Amino acid sequence: MLDNIDLKLKLKIMYILTIVIAGGFGIMMLIAPSFVIALLSQSAQDLYFYGFAAAVWTTFGLLAILGLRDPIKYMPILLFQFIYKLIWIFAVFLPNVVVDGARFDTIFSLLVFILFIVGDFLTLPFKDFFEKKPD
Repeated sequence: MLDNIDLKLKLKIMYILTIVIAGGFGIMMLIAPSFVIALLSQSAQDLYFYGFAAAVWTTFGLLAILGLRDPIKYMPILLFQFIYKLIWIFAVFLPNVVVDGARFDTIFSLLVFILFIVGDFLTLPFKDFFEKKPD
């Protein structure tokens, strides 16, 4: 089904999701961190580390705008997102949910991350990343 959709169109859909979700949340976290913490029922945060995550997500959103102009050239943005979200699930979410149980904010983050992981997995042409190019 997704094979019939043009690669550039699929990439643009992922860039739009990145702009809206990652960029939107990043900007909200930068402008109103207390509001986002309350909205997601998060525990107390170190605002410097929280701000780091906010800045990174805002950066993803801004870089994704470039991806709309040249979807193929900016695919590494989506690959980076794909990898860091997988790492977060296996190295942060799963070990902590076993110890502390699941909270609303962590389940929400997990679901959003899974949306992106599946989208990136179905969109990115992984064989092209690993194909040896002639010198």
